[in-house]
Amino acid sequence: MFCWEHASELAKLKPQFDEAGVVLAVVAVGTPEGAQKFADALPFPAENLYVDPERNAYRALSFHGDLDGSEGIFFDPKVMEGVKRLFFTKVTGERIKERGLMTPEGREKMKAVMKNFEVIAPPQPRDAVQQGGTAVFKGNELVYLRADEATADHAPVAEVMAAAECPECTI
Repeated sequence: MFCWEHASELAKLKPQFDEAGVVLAVVAVGTPEGAQKFADALPFPAENLYVDPERNAYRALSFHGDLDGSEGIFFDPKVMEGVKRLFFTKVTGERIKERGLMTPEGREKMKAVMKNFEVIAPPQPRDAVQQGGTAVFKGNELVYLRADEATADHAPVAEVMAAAECPECTI
């Protein structure tokens, strides 16, 4: 659900990114059908949403997703570590607190973002613990890279805007 919050923030900035000549592209683990559901429900511009069901981009950028399909069921140590990293870390609580999501205003913000939320399961169960991140490219040059450590640990939008050299972009 926190990825919906982050995507919502980026979608609001899309007109400003466009005006500054910055291309917004979001890559998700999943299928084209799942991406369309996500784009429709959030709303998020579908033309800026790409899917990577094989997680090639995630591996190339060294994003946290250490399950490879060789694990057993839920109690496999690798699965437990993935779930722990995803939900039960100090980082998750810190990021939720930093963004004020536990305040009345923050709860209202999340309620608005989540009004059309639905679970869109990835094609492979192991992908459920795949963490994302944020990369900013100028042409073929990577100028900013931040891997999410845990759920709710997204790149600060101000950092993304600075890396994209979009000073006129405001949150």
